[in-house]
Amino acid sequence: MDLTSVVPDRVSTPAKLFLFGMVLNGLGNGVFNVVLQLYLTSLGFESATLGTISMMSAVSATLLTIPAGVLADRYGKGKVVLSGFAFGALACVLMLTESSVEAFMIGFLLIGMTNAVTVVMVPLYSSFFDRDEMDRAFGLMGFLSIIASSVGSLLGFIPPMLVARYGLSIQFSYYIVLAVAVVFLLGGMPFVLLSIRGVVEPERREGFSFNLRSRDVVVRFCLIKVINRIGYGVFFSLFPYYVNTKFGIQSDALGTLYFASNFVTAGANIMAPRISKRVGTLKTIALAFAVCAPFYMMIPLAPNFAWLSVLYIIRIGLVNVSSPLTSSLLMRLLHEDEKATATGITSMATNGGNAIGPWLGGRLMEQVSLGFPAYLGAGLYAASGAAYYLLLRNVNEPRRTDLIEAPHQS
Repeated sequence: MDLTSVVPDRVSTPAKLFLFGMVLNGLGNGVFNVVLQLYLTSLGFESATLGTISMMSAVSATLLTIPAGVLADRYGKGKVVLSGFAFGALACVLMLTESSVEAFMIGFLLIGMTNAVTVVMVPLYSSFFDRDEMDRAFGLMGFLSIIASSVGSLLGFIPPMLVARYGLSIQFSYYIVLAVAVVFLLGGMPFVLLSIRGVVEPERREGFSFNLRSRDVVVRFCLIKVINRIGYGVFFSLFPYYVNTKFGIQSDALGTLYFASNFVTAGANIMAPRISKRVGTLKTIALAFAVCAPFYMMIPLAPNFAWLSVLYIIRIGLVNVSSPLTSSLLMRLLHEDEKATATGITSMATNGGNAIGPWLGGRLMEQVSLGFPAYLGAGLYAASGAAYYLLLRNVNEPRRTDLIEAPHQS
């Protein structure tokens, strides 16, 4: 493979620090994705409760994402990121020391406050690269993050091993692995903070003037992201609960599935720039959602976990061709001095969908059927693909002379 087609020509030192922080974060998230929901299930939480807990992080992120973006554009990314990391550390401590529904709801609220500062991450990372390298830059970040998450998901083998070899309870085994995940998550924070030193922060301005010239672009992205995130969250936010309830799957088998699917996702991320170069960024995004929707719809029809795994891997590989391209497309359609603010608004829409999806999915699983949310989600995926193409096909990038290009550090 010609690496120049998938990797930026130059990756600066700040970009490398940022990417290393994302790798550690990916390791921690890989563990959490496999173990956390099973740990909560072992505490006796049902689908509606799990949906409500998951919703809390999206609620706080929705409320704080726009303020985080505005503050980052006005007063600098470093202070915003540091405050968000502090909330994340507090959330980790709370969830490792308490086991009540209320404690986890507060913990997820704090996680949402941390997630709100991720509005800074996309424009921060984009500032390390030139505009014509955006697809490759975001493809590289997605590839590394997903590979790390894939490795982290393999820690799902540890809880059953601890039960079999040392006689520990499955609940305590999950707890031990969650503690390891916290170490990875906290370990990645300093590297992201160090990368910010390579960014020229804006001069401090008085007041909170709202600078957003690309309002029309932002509104369209918000609508698409709400549809897309409800389509994902209504089923996949409760996926560990689904496979545990329907097939009795534990963290080892689930970790294996996530490991395999993450490698497919990483390949999709790294190949996305090559596909978009031939087909076009927008057409690639729209086709990715449209083609994966039928495989999403077939997941509840799978007779066993093996067939479900095949459908899951195909769906995730197809849809994730779009993942780096959506971020790249949004960054290319924005002016440099509004990126964090605009990303804050679109992230608020994303978090709004993330709040609705788990809450709705948990109730549909209890009141309709375990698989019904997947049918709804598949329909919303197809709608997302159509919306991307119809709403953004006539939108042009800002002229290069309108942009304030950020200097690069070597």
